[in-house]
Amino acid sequence: MEIAAWIPLLVALLTALAGVFAYSWNKRVDRKHALLELRRVAYRNYLNSFMAMSDSPQGVDEIRRRLYQSEVELLVVGSDTVVQAVGKLSNFYAITNNDRFNRDAAEVRRLVANVCMSMRADCFEKTDLSIEEIRALVPIV
Repeated sequence: MEIAAWIPLLVALLTALAGVFAYSWNKRVDRKHALLELRRVAYRNYLNSFMAMSDSPQGVDEIRRRLYQSEVELLVVGSDTVVQAVGKLSNFYAITNNDRFNRDAAEVRRLVANVCMSMRADCFEKTDLSIEEIRALVPIV
């Protein structure tokens, strides 16, 4: 049997392999983009819930429930660095909960800035903002 007889079969096989590779690559990219969008939504929800909780009186259960739900969502879709930064902020709030009005605002700004920086690093390929610039923008007094 001549090599010329095998050429159409080899071309068909290589084409099929290229198609499988292209399909799997495209699906991987689609999953990555879908996860990134889920993270962006979860990060916005968390920050909105956190700010609502920080500005509310102590006994507002609905606001606190939304914050807890957004934290659970972060556990599912958030990156490790974001989950760790949110955990540090949550722990600080839990530890200082009894002395809420004397809570160190500078420490809260620092922790929130770290959360925001982690979220930005996760959602954007590059950011030119420094942690100090983000800290200055955190609306906590």
